Amino acid sequence: MMKKILLLCVVAFISIGIASAQKVDNSKIQDIKYRRSSLHTILLESDRFPFKDTVVAAYYKAPFPDKYNNHDVGEKSFNPKNYGINGDTTSTNIPKIIEKYLADKKVANLMVAKWFDRAEDGTFDMNLIGERGSYNASEMQAKIASNSARGLASLADAGEELIGNTFVVVSKLNFVKNEIPAKIAWEASKIATAKISNSMLRKVAEFTAEQVYNKAREGYSVWTTSYLYKLAWNDSISSIFYNDYWMDKNSIDLAKKEKFDNTDLFSLKFIGSEKSRSLVMGSFMEQRSAERLVEIATIRTIDNVYSKLQKKYDVFKTKTPLYTGDPITAKIGLKEGLDGGDKFEVLEQTIDKEGRTKYVRKGTIKVDGKQIWDNRYLAGQEQAADSTATTSNKPNLDRTFFKGSKDFYPGMLIRQIK
Repeated sequence: MMKKILLLCVVAFISIGIASAQKVDNSKIQDIKYRRSSLHTILLESDRFPFKDTVVAAYYKAPFPDKYNNHDVGEKSFNPKNYGINGDTTSTNIPKIIEKYLADKKVANLMVAKWFDRAEDGTFDMNLIGERGSYNASEMQAKIASNSARGLASLADAGEELIGNTFVVVSKLNFVKNEIPAKIAWEASKIATAKISNSMLRKVAEFTAEQVYNKAREGYSVWTTSYLYKLAWNDSISSIFYNDYWMDKNSIDLAKKEKFDNTDLFSLKFIGSEKSRSLVMGSFMEQRSAERLVEIATIRTIDNVYSKLQKKYDVFKTKTPLYTGDPITAKIGLKEGLDGGDKFEVLEQTIDKEGRTKYVRKGTIKVDGKQIWDNRYLAGQEQAADSTATTSNKPNLDRTFFKGSKDFYPGMLIRQIK
């Protein structure tokens, strides 16, 4: 009898310990430090369009994407007319215009300089890299100074994990009345339906096309087109940087400073582009309400274009820590473009025998379509801005739930897969 009582006590003690550990982990999850990609954002200025001031103001008001380090390096916008090839600023020429701007302004050099805290005298340090990557900055600087940087795993790791995951996103905004594209589509459909020989089928097709037009012509659309660039960084570039340009406060060399100022070693590689559209519906009778609706739609379309870039280009994908392991939850949602059934891999961050960071897949999970967090900008407040909008009965969540194994724990990283 005593053995049974003792066994029950041990089981109860272990259960309480496990529950307590889970609780402690959950409470500390927001303090988990994981390595993020870094991002600089630029606005491509546009000609006049309806509500332009509101749209542009909303762009600057939009919260910085919280899954990235803010790596801003100066100018936040530029006029494409100043960089148009032969004055051509049409949409097909935009990537060339952006590349000319990035090269003329030496944006890649500025991004490298920021990584190494470059001072006015041209000296560098490792403080920012140490902070963002949880490295020993003093050890790294000492190794560089003693010309033994090549053998230091943390430098190679920092290059791969941090510097090599530095991006620029250049965005172009537009705001158009839906009537224009809807009318074009309707006119095209009328030509197509006129070719239907059966009169009854033709009338049905004409009626359907008109109904679609009447619905599509309502309101406005905010369009965001974003172009993604990645900082080129590899072993050869790293070696040249540390050997030819690096200097700290103890080894100031004006020749090295001039070399870095004038080098074309650093560049930004074009990865691709994406478009996003947000409908602006509701009453435009009141200027204040209209501006509020436009602001919400603009910021949401900016968030949406980031999520589309992440889904399309693996190099731009972010990692997110699990908030809880049972149930499986994470602090991402509709802002990141989540849909029910979206699949994620669960990763455990490890260090290999050479001291470099590795991510080991421990399983996969899927988004629970019934429990997706609406973390979009001012979620729910579009109803307040538009008196004609209907209210939603969706549950008020502060995280998204996933389906999968129960062998995961808070702090493990998840990354979306196709």
